[in-house]
Amino acid sequence: MPVQEITIEAPKKSETLAKKFVEKSQRHHLLDRFRSLPTHNLLRFGEVFFLMAIYFINFWLLLPFFGKEDQTNNAIFSAPLIPILAGLTSPLLGYKYGIRLWLLFFLILFPVAFYFFVREITRRRLTAIIASLVVSLPVSVFLYLRIMIGLLTEDGGQVAALSGTVLVCLTLYRFLRTGDFGMGIFASLGMAAVALTSPLSFVILLIWALMLNFSEMLLGLARLKLFRFLVVCILAAGFAAFWYNPRFLLMTIASEEGKIFLKALANLLPLSFFLLPILGTFGFLLFENRPILQPLFIAFFLTIIFGLLSLGTGVQLSTPSRFLPAFGVSLAFLISVVFARLYDNVRRLIKLKRFPAIYRYRRIIPAAIIALTLISLLIVIEASGRNFQDVEDLVSAETSGQPAKVKRVEILEIRAMAGSLGSILGLSITLATIGAAILLKIKLNPRNSGISGQQQIPVDKKQL
Repeated sequence: MPVQEITIEAPKKSETLAKKFVEKSQRHHLLDRFRSLPTHNLLRFGEVFFLMAIYFINFWLLLPFFGKEDQTNNAIFSAPLIPILAGLTSPLLGYKYGIRLWLLFFLILFPVAFYFFVREITRRRLTAIIASLVVSLPVSVFLYLRIMIGLLTEDGGQVAALSGTVLVCLTLYRFLRTGDFGMGIFASLGMAAVALTSPLSFVILLIWALMLNFSEMLLGLARLKLFRFLVVCILAAGFAAFWYNPRFLLMTIASEEGKIFLKALANLLPLSFFLLPILGTFGFLLFENRPILQPLFIAFFLTIIFGLLSLGTGVQLSTPSRFLPAFGVSLAFLISVVFARLYDNVRRLIKLKRFPAIYRYRRIIPAAIIALTLISLLIVIEASGRNFQDVEDLVSAETSGQPAKVKRVEILEIRAMAGSLGSILGLSITLATIGAAILLKIKLNPRNSGISGQQQIPVDKKQL
């Protein structure tokens, strides 16, 4: 029987181990380069991506409100900033369209500004991400309430000023800590801009700033930080004096609006008698010289203060709904801080070897918690965001048969009666303040000062 010849074919070049190794190396080349990037660059890339995402999420939620005229806010602003901005864009858009556009701009900008504020206070990106997502939820006292009050009722200036409020608090926080006078000037200008957007917003900003300053005083250098805070307030009063001139303020206090405001302050005194002892006791006993607990202290007491203010002060000027947007922002801040604390406790727990069933998944569980939380928030945003398609038409239909409300133009009328003398005096104060701020900026050099007031907060570099 003839022996059958066995032939072995040489492998093709595409099937050789060398060829497969080259292809595998090419596939993983991009991944290897991505892994070789420094950690801080990856965090910055992720942060920029998230900020773009949160901006477009809010743009998508507010998209149904574009292309419509403002029907509620255009004739009732008690401060000039929004009307001036709308006047600048009126040749292109028209005045009422300009009012709506600027209100939408500040509403969309707010979650981004809030992210930077929370990140600055907490030194945590994770906390800032949760806070900006929670405040963007189109439900309850979050974005839904800001839309109802800012766009569909008569407090557009107050809701728009929330973006300025958190940015002012951010610059004020840096000034209190570092003594950088440039940050102090920005904080003063921001305070003046908020006051020129809405007088009630300035009251809300003042509450935020006082709480921020008090928490910083508990950490040390109390007199120095109190002095810096007073300097910012004095400069802000000077910058806004061209509008809130002394004659205008005196006439406002003597008017019906002023009497209502004084009555509101009188009704708040019992609240202050209740809050101040609690604030001082908890502050000194629990949070003194504990910078890691500062965000919890600020968020907790801001939520309590605005929650109690939302109960109302018994006067027309301060109806409960006018404090609810600030309450929603404070509540979002508190939720994010509590979530971060719980997340840290879970991370510590799963690292204990006494729980072997959990310990083996110690690297997966934290990532899963973050992923599930973010996915849940995004699902709520997507599901609830569909309700905005017809909300403006429904509100217009409900209010069409009701009698028109009295327009709050008394403050503007008082401003007109203040006359040119008051305007000249206020403008002189503003110009003098600008000159003083420039001189102080030139003379002061906080980097060479002996006391900077800066404190370092211990932060785990592995934390997100």
